[in-house]
Amino acid sequence: MILRGEKIFLRPVEMRDIDSLMLINAEEVREYLQLVHPINEVSERKWVETLYSSSANQIVLAIVPQGRDEPVGTAGFHAINWVDRNAEFGIVIFNTSYWNRGVGTEATRLMLRYGFEHLNFHRIHLRVYEYNKRAMHVYEKCGFTVEGRMRQARCKHGKYHDVLMMSILSDEYFSSLQAKP
Repeated sequence: MILRGEKIFLRPVEMRDIDSLMLINAEEVREYLQLVHPINEVSERKWVETLYSSSANQIVLAIVPQGRDEPVGTAGFHAINWVDRNAEFGIVIFNTSYWNRGVGTEATRLMLRYGFEHLNFHRIHLRVYEYNKRAMHVYEKCGFTVEGRMRQARCKHGKYHDVLMMSILSDEYFSSLQAKP
């Protein structure tokens, strides 16, 4: 499966992506993620192997710029609940030279389209650290709404920060499509 946008396309994560995936260990990337410790190549290989097992309740795709082959990030649905038709969305642009270039926005929109129009999700939710203003801007632009706050749930450099819960419902997604000219 490949999802195509203007600047990027999303494709399944493959073993050949390991070197690019290891960029996630950069401190400036990890400060926005739930990772506590750096990831090693062995654990990353195991993660890629389990992505497509029959018991996996997640869908993770590589974010690849048009005209290139190596990913600059990943986007996915985690903890998929097929009964209640919802999932947690997660995205990381681990190649920082692609920050502030619209890649995250386009990847988020492609994943929302896939989740609501093809997987028939009713609700997609996420967690974001309050200090990640860039991500919050992307999520709000894509239609997510803040629905809750986990107070002082993240400790970064000795200071506690809130974690915001955001979501978008299928009717909100489809209404936003009709509102666009």
